[in-house]
Parts: sequence; structure tokens; C-alpha cells
Amino acid sequence: MHSAKPLMAAAVGLCIAAAAPAPPTRVSDPVSFVTDVYRHYIATQSNRTNYSAPEDIYTPRLHELMAREDKIRASGDEGCLDFDFWINGQDWTLKDLQVTRGSAAADRQEVIAKFVNLRTPEEIHFDFRLVSGRWLLDDVRSVRGQRWTLSELLKCTP
Repeated sequence: MHSAKPLMAAAVGLCIAAAAPAPPTRVSDPVSFVTDVYRHYIATQSNRTNYSAPEDIYTPRLHELMAREDKIRASGDEGCLDFDFWINGQDWTLKDLQVTRGSAAADRQEVIAKFVNLRTPEEIHFDFRLVSGRWLLDDVRSVRGQRWTLSELLKCTP
């Protein structure tokens, strides 16, 4: 008679591996990272699936604001942010993507994304900061059409 213990151990091991958290997102080059995020959006628009950009890329300041937003939404309230800041909308059909390096310093990097979303030209500026050796997103600004700054939007009173 065969013991079920090896099968049980294998099943438990698979469950633990599946539940293990993913390693943190590493942003070695902010321009490449932003380009990759937009490539994911473009890939999902053709097969009609959803995509959510990584959320473990925020500076402590922006992380706190995003956590506040999550808490507001979890309580059933609408929250401050009713669109996806990466695409400046709720829906997307992106084209004509251009991602370039903006102003930079040793511990700061601006990335500029220009694209057309649903026939509306967009220009989004991403402000990355080097924190403890990691590039982290500190703020986002829309500078064309509807103008906003993410950190200011997240300070609303719902």
C-alpha cells in the first residue's frame, strides 16, 4: 500500500509556492519601465484583456496616498481617482506611443509619454526618484488637454 504523504506534501508545496508573493518590481531604467508598461497596455487592447501596471513602484509619499485611496474604496466610497492615470482614462486604444527621457539628476528622472488614446492626444510626465538604490515613481502629471497632478488628485475629500 502506498502512502499518501508524498502526494500531500507535493500538494502543500504547490499551494505554498502559488501563494508566495512575487518579487518586488525592479525599475533599473525608468524610460524602459514606462515603455514596457505601455507595451502591456497596447498588447492587451488587441486581445481585449485587462492590464494593471505594477503597484509596488511608488515612493513612500505616493504609496501613502495610494494606500489612502485603496482604503476609501474598500469602505465603499468612490475615492478620489476614477480613471487609470497611465492612460488618462477608463478605456484605451493607444497608438503613436513615444516615450522619452525628460530632465534628470543623479537621484531624479522624468519620463515623458506621448500617445493618442481614443483619438485624444495625451502627454503624461512621470517623476521617478532614486530611493535606497531603487527607482520609484513619486508623481505623475498630465500636461496636455485635461491637466492634473496625481498626488493632488489623491488628496481629495470624498
